[in-house]
Amino acid sequence: MLASMKEPLLAAMGGGYAIPGFNFFHQSSAEGIAEEAEARRSPVFLMISGVYARSLGVEVAAAMGRRAAEKVSTPVALHLDHGDGYELAEACVRAGFTSVMIDGSRLPLAENIALTKKVVAMAHPRGVTVEAEIGEVGGVEDAVYEEGGERKLALADPGRAAEFVETTGVDCLAPAIGNVHGLTKREPRLDFALLARVRAAVPIPLAMHGGTGISDDGIRRLVRGGMAKINVGTELKVAWRRGLIAFFEDGGYEPRLAMLAAKAEIRKTVAWKIGLAGSEGKV
Repeated sequence: MLASMKEPLLAAMGGGYAIPGFNFFHQSSAEGIAEEAEARRSPVFLMISGVYARSLGVEVAAAMGRRAAEKVSTPVALHLDHGDGYELAEACVRAGFTSVMIDGSRLPLAENIALTKKVVAMAHPRGVTVEAEIGEVGGVEDAVYEEGGERKLALADPGRAAEFVETTGVDCLAPAIGNVHGLTKREPRLDFALLARVRAAVPIPLAMHGGTGISDDGIRRLVRGGMAKINVGTELKVAWRRGLIAFFEDGGYEPRLAMLAAKAEIRKTVAWKIGLAGSEGKV
């Protein structure tokens, strides 16, 4: 069912587990995520990035997400991931998203605060939760940009994070603690001590971006350290590719069956990450 994640996120923060956020990129992937969430009795964020929302069209993306969410009984938040501007966030809210992320992390702090406040003022009266980011999460997001690499990234400052949350009224914060988006040559160097300081300074749920490339033990440690939302994107695309390759290499050619094979691999990844997040059986 399509739902808000405000209360489930607070429950996760207090209960020592996380709610996973999974990126979808077409109807089959959205349905695979929702179906496995129901099988595992886990709340989930069904997320689409700003890049894909624009590519598909916001109304089409919203229809895909709603269809997948409404076919299951577990709570599913339809979430805009890495929205890069007010106009896109507003369009998603009007189209029926129950959660949006506004990513002003590349802006100076004052501008990030102003943008986030504007989105919160628009979204909250409509019952939509808002996530924001502070610091700099590098890497590759939807093959659009590549930043970070070997250079030093700007990590979240606990004092500024606390100021940001108090000033904006945001519901969930994604702090940069050394995490990166996309496939990486080695596991990111996460600053768990920084996470502890941010967790102590910030009274709202925290979100972990760039979950791909982090070991299972690393994810578990992040959850124990206070991350209440864990994002998964690239690994779902890899799973989709793996399912298609196996199907075609076995001689298959029927598109409908190919999509089922890819969906099955997506569901395996969803089940794995739900297990790591500790959210199975929470609804």
